[in-house]
Amino acid sequence: MQNKNFRTALFVAWRHLFSKKKHSLVNIISIISAVGVLSGTAALIIVLSVFNGMEELVVDSFNSFNPDLKITLREGKSFATDSFPLSQLQEIQSISAVEEVVSDLTLIEYDGKQHLIELKGVGRNYARNSGFDELLIDGDFDLQHDGCEFGVMGAIAAGTLQVNLSGAELYKVFYPKRLRKNLGNPADAFNTRYLTPCGVFSSFTEYDDKYLICSIDFVRNLMSYEDEATSVEVFVKNEKDIAAIQKKVTEIVGDNYLVQNRFQQEELLFKTMKTEKMMIFVILAFILLIAVFNIIGTLSMIIIEKKEDITVLNYLGANQPLIRRIFMTEGMIISFIGGLAGMFLGWLVCFLQQTLHLISFGNGANYIVDYYPVKMELSDFLIVFVTTFLISVIVSLIPSRRVK
Repeated sequence: MQNKNFRTALFVAWRHLFSKKKHSLVNIISIISAVGVLSGTAALIIVLSVFNGMEELVVDSFNSFNPDLKITLREGKSFATDSFPLSQLQEIQSISAVEEVVSDLTLIEYDGKQHLIELKGVGRNYARNSGFDELLIDGDFDLQHDGCEFGVMGAIAAGTLQVNLSGAELYKVFYPKRLRKNLGNPADAFNTRYLTPCGVFSSFTEYDDKYLICSIDFVRNLMSYEDEATSVEVFVKNEKDIAAIQKKVTEIVGDNYLVQNRFQQEELLFKTMKTEKMMIFVILAFILLIAVFNIIGTLSMIIIEKKEDITVLNYLGANQPLIRRIFMTEGMIISFIGGLAGMFLGWLVCFLQQTLHLISFGNGANYIVDYYPVKMELSDFLIVFVTTFLISVIVSLIPSRRVK
């Protein structure tokens, strides 16, 4: 019986909606209502897809710098590698490489200019194992050669210091002495070493202003370490297995160590991006709600115009709940037409942007990409559809309940 009433309501609502009206203003208001829903839905799809594209771009940029897994002490700064289960990690078949790293904040001076920077010491095969050599935009990644120590600096920091790779100027690196301090002579409170500039890397992230990469032997000598490390970086063969590998690595290293994947290493950034996307969705959904409220006026006009038809339906046996369902269905049809058209329009705009790159960043600036990145996800379409459906039900219910 319920199914029969629904089909009857749908049939009559469809005929009512598209039948000739006594006043053309009703049709105009119906079209305006549908266009309002269309524009709101399309805006939701487009904005969410742009956020997805931006997020993917940021993830790829940070992933090119960060390791698959990073192991650090939960408490403390450095740990002895001879007591660390390094060999057990290297025996895991799904792990391609395990690299010891020593890193800390230092002060460098170049050609009279000073800059605070994170000095990161890595092994000889680090560039090949991590794929870091793909980030080089100038020079090479040969950190030790003929007894000399070399450094690869981020592009922003190199630009700030005006580094010349072919010049004779060296990086002068300062680090506070850990084992012996002379408070009476501040100049003697620092270890000082020299690095030759050999390359510049660019990850298009904040790290381009924060990192100077050199050999781990140089950093250990500067910071008075023997075999200690501040972190261990793990690189896997297949990123799809990262969750299982992370769990296995955590079991091996124990509770004293923190094992973080790439997203956890940038947890604050990605949480912020998710929050921004959610807030934008809420704002646009509220705008969509305001647009859908036009349906209240549309249904009210239709109810007034169809007074005689309501009386006829009543005489033919239609009870009050069925008549209310008819007008509620009319409102939902307007929402669905506008919503589906809006989702199609949003998909079309995003598809054209993906294929033809219609909207660019402009000004000839040097960005990672020259156009706005867009990534459509099925979940966004489903969320927008459900949101439109719920709003249309609520809004259509308000005027239909006043039918008598």
